[in-house]
Amino acid sequence: MDKAFKDLDDWVTGSDMPNGKKRVLKAAVKLFSKQGYDGTSTAQIAEESQMSQATIFKYFKSKNDLLMFIIQPIIEHILPIYVEDFVKEVNVNKSSLEQMVHFIVHNRYQFLLQNKDAFIILISQVLINDKIKDMLLEKLNVMKNVFIDNVWAALKETNELRDDIEVIQFIRVMAGQIAFYFLQTQRVLTPRDADETEHDLQEIERSIILTIKK
Repeated sequence: MDKAFKDLDDWVTGSDMPNGKKRVLKAAVKLFSKQGYDGTSTAQIAEESQMSQATIFKYFKSKNDLLMFIIQPIIEHILPIYVEDFVKEVNVNKSSLEQMVHFIVHNRYQFLLQNKDAFIILISQVLINDKIKDMLLEKLNVMKNVFIDNVWAALKETNELRDDIEVIQFIRVMAGQIAFYFLQTQRVLTPRDADETEHDLQEIERSIILTIKK
């Protein structure tokens, strides 16, 4: 699982796993993202993948084992790669506070969309699964200095941030609003067209600016 990849489909397609295991994984990702982990049975995964339940349990000890097999590469491989890319793009797009917030909101929302199924599963599980939440927090803790030294430093250089705002507050406000909107639009609300999405993201930007600007 140490081969470089940028999304789950790239990982599954490019791996040397047996084709049957790949089909099970792709079916599980599709159903977990659409119906939720608890709302998906191994019988449904078997039907979607056109593999038997016996074959599923040949590759995975349990449905939870299958879930963790999907979650781990998201946390261990996809997130670090995108953090590195994001930091490079932020350094290129340094500007005013409003312009930087605009870039971050749109960039991170597009990142979630590009990995929609994977992050619907991850974010949904982080809200209810302490083991997965701890795995994510541990990885984010490892990467936090990269964020502080680049993204946070660039935001502070604008001299427009409130003096009392801390990096953790900014992350909570930014990540919380983007992740919540992402889940809403992908799992709860009816699909939004491009104009509606742009309007919604602008509202998120305004809310963030009101919270963090002097």
